[in-house]
Amino acid sequence: MAITAPFSYPESIKEKFIATPGLKFKDGTTVSSAEIWEFMTKEAPKRFPYAFDAGANNMGRFSDDVHFLSGIKRGYLTLTLKDRVMKEHAAGTPTVLVQGGQAMDAYYAAGGIPVRPGLVMQWARNMHEGLSLRQSETLGLNILESGRRKISIDACNQIAAHAAIDNKVVPIDLIAPFLCLRCSDMSFLVETHRNREHDIPRYLVDYPVDHENKPWAAEYIATELRELIAKIAALSGRTITDEVIFNEIKLENRGRRIATEIAELWWDAENPPTNSTDFFGIAFLANDFVGDPVAAVDLLEQSKIEIEERVRNNVKGFGVPDHAKRLYICGSCVGPNAHHAQTAGAIFVGRDDSWSCISVPVEEEGDPYLNIAKSMLAYPYEQRTEKRAEWTADQVKRSRADGVIFMYQWGCNYQSGVARMISDIVKEKAGVVTTFVEVGELGRSEATEQSTNRVEAFIEMV
Repeated sequence: MAITAPFSYPESIKEKFIATPGLKFKDGTTVSSAEIWEFMTKEAPKRFPYAFDAGANNMGRFSDDVHFLSGIKRGYLTLTLKDRVMKEHAAGTPTVLVQGGQAMDAYYAAGGIPVRPGLVMQWARNMHEGLSLRQSETLGLNILESGRRKISIDACNQIAAHAAIDNKVVPIDLIAPFLCLRCSDMSFLVETHRNREHDIPRYLVDYPVDHENKPWAAEYIATELRELIAKIAALSGRTITDEVIFNEIKLENRGRRIATEIAELWWDAENPPTNSTDFFGIAFLANDFVGDPVAAVDLLEQSKIEIEERVRNNVKGFGVPDHAKRLYICGSCVGPNAHHAQTAGAIFVGRDDSWSCISVPVEEEGDPYLNIAKSMLAYPYEQRTEKRAEWTADQVKRSRADGVIFMYQWGCNYQSGVARMISDIVKEKAGVVTTFVEVGELGRSEATEQSTNRVEAFIEMV
């Protein structure tokens, strides 16, 4: 079998890259583009060789569009997450396990660093440096299997993050996700923490699933938010005022607004200005903030400038096929391999999971706790299934998608239960072909042929 050479950034772009602005961080420090270049070309390939694996099956592979310079900086934020979090944690900043699909305003405002299960596993694997892609994935799978042995064999692969916490692979100071958001397994797995001997404090925030026509729901969540923020602030030592919370809301709203503006630019462009990897990476910045909202928003602003220039000049992102089939992706945690899809003639134009909380800004006046609560109740992804599907259909039409793939992980009782219904409603409302695919590949890049074949067959049909 041929060995693929590791990915690297060409020296020919160095001068242009280091002439661009660096990144500002929430602690007031900055890193220059020259320092980012040094890290991404010298230090990171030695410390994290798995990230530079150029194999087609590497779901986390870097974008091949090396001329989209913001993408290099996004890689920097991703690979420095461990260093930044460990440094802040050593200085007293608490780390908090949260759920996918929820905004981060309250957690950052209280002085914490919220981490979703996916980031927990990235962090856990990066605690061991110098690993190849196979070694990194094997490490992750070993953590996963320890979780299956200790907790349950029935849960989806999200159990790996809980095992990493339980096994003290990464230091988590508070387990405090909003429960009942999109995921039955998060509720189940958090419950296991409550029912075992554990020295990690927990605050389980209840989210009323069936909240339509229940005027008490916003006040109910707001009350929980007050206690949540107080618990995090007690760990961080931060003094909390409404102004502190509103400052964080305004910062993260700016990120959400920029990401939305980028999506509008991207969707309206004659040619997609970036490939799927870079487009989805932009949404990730505004959805997760990679441990530092200041740096993430700074990078979003730089990304928008680059995309505006590409749209003006009708530049097509590197790797985007001619006459690409435009696919909208649905579902949590997993998704099709962007590189394989592009090779088969498609490009991804949106994802309901990522855009749900990005699409709902938080009001910036009044009661900050109540405002965050109201925004959470408005997340399209968390509505009853018919309403969620109607919003998805609108997104499909707005993004000019030709088809929809709903993908979910084995063991995900929630998404597997709604995949067919949402696919059928979107097909009817948006007039596009749809399919749904169950996979068991979360955290793995080997033995993925079955899902790859199904996605490629769907692209041919489109």
